[in-house]
Amino acid sequence: MSNKLQPILVLIGLVIAIVAVFLLVFAIRGEERSEGKIVIGSKEFTEQLILAELLAQLIEDKAGLEVKRKTGLGGTLICFGALKKGEIDLYPEYTGTGLKAILKHEENITDPDKVYELVKKEFATQFNLEWLKSFGFNNTYALAMRKEHADSLGISKVSDLVNHPELSCGFTAEFNERDDGYPGLAKHYGFKFVAEPKDLDPGLMYKAVKGKQVDVISAFATDGRIRAYELKVLEDDRQFFPPYYAAPLITQAALKKHPELKEVLNSLASRIDDATMSAMNFEVDKGGKSPAQVAKEFLQEEGLLSEKEASHE
Repeated sequence: MSNKLQPILVLIGLVIAIVAVFLLVFAIRGEERSEGKIVIGSKEFTEQLILAELLAQLIEDKAGLEVKRKTGLGGTLICFGALKKGEIDLYPEYTGTGLKAILKHEENITDPDKVYELVKKEFATQFNLEWLKSFGFNNTYALAMRKEHADSLGISKVSDLVNHPELSCGFTAEFNERDDGYPGLAKHYGFKFVAEPKDLDPGLMYKAVKGKQVDVISAFATDGRIRAYELKVLEDDRQFFPPYYAAPLITQAALKKHPELKEVLNSLASRIDDATMSAMNFEVDKGGKSPAQVAKEFLQEEGLLSEKEASHE
């Protein structure tokens, strides 16, 4: 080898080594970023979007982790499937939904604590998923009608519908299919409507009953549109619906990687009652605020954001 080529080869070798070091550094930093990212999902209605924002903002502020939002994914099975596949790390879920729609538990349990303990145990054993502490509110399924219409027919309870098979219904596709939805409800109460219930998008369902396109809808107890549209919630007088207490559902893998998340997210435990959640939903659905804005205002009022974040506009 020529003596003249040796310095050139040495220089090339140094350049290659430097490039390799830079690539290694970037790879490590990229890995650190991916390890420091939490992906939050949600279903597609207002309450879920607010809850996802509450979780996301708390994590960003208290845990200092980057949060990717995959909100509005769809119904229960879509969100749950994404969680099991590791496409998301957590999403807000309801204990009654976990019991009936996912575990397919047939026994009718009305004790909120028993439902929570059962889903907590079974989800950990079967799916490696952890139920954190409940936010505090119970967003149970409900049937709702226009108040003036229900009053004119003397309907105040679900059992009253037995005498009114002529009424038209509009339910979400999920409610039309789930055992804790219309099929189980109709069997439990012993009624059947003349016309099959229509499948309605959750965002259009309340407008449909208000606009007299249908007479009865499957409402969510904490939905702000119940008050906005002057609807009457029918009493579940034969106690068909189980408790649906909302709580973060998270992978055990995410908790193992970021154990601080449990304490951070459990700081929301029992802070939101039914009336508060309904009011937050109303602020989005009728007040024109964004889920992120409503979530931030709640966290500020509860003193859960750092001073820096709370004062940030």
